[in-house]
Amino acid sequence: MFRRILLPVDGSRSSTSVVPYAAELAQSLDCQVDLLLVEPKRGIRLPHPEHHHAKQAGNGEAGTLRVGSNTSEDVGTANERFLARHIEEFDAHGVTAKGHVYHGEPVEEILRAALDLRCDMIAMATRHRGRFARSKRGSVADEVLWRSRLPVLLVADG
Repeated sequence: MFRRILLPVDGSRSSTSVVPYAAELAQSLDCQVDLLLVEPKRGIRLPHPEHHHAKQAGNGEAGTLRVGSNTSEDVGTANERFLARHIEEFDAHGVTAKGHVYHGEPVEEILRAALDLRCDMIAMATRHRGRFARSKRGSVADEVLWRSRLPVLLVADG
């Protein structure tokens, strides 16, 4: 029944908290995992560590963080390394995993990737936020849950 699971990750610790659950599920169902990293078009950089660089301050003091990267090559290389680390985690569980990078709005690209890759399920993390923050801003996970025609497994972080 399930042959492919789509696993969106954004580089944050909370988004990758679903990885162990997805690995165990994929192993028990003998299915493939498609990791998806959505790079926003707005120029916002993702929080994974390769996008943080030490920068020399004007007064000679080091230690300031510059978030983001100046070139698309740097971003592409960081994305590949980030996905490769998670692919290795799935390999260790005997699960076939592939990495994909899409560009655009996260919800739209997650739903598009699920169709493009012919996935049977979407597994993703959801962050604990207060009731007010959720109702005011919503979340990517909430919107994917409501708009997807596929089963969605949500794993709460924390």
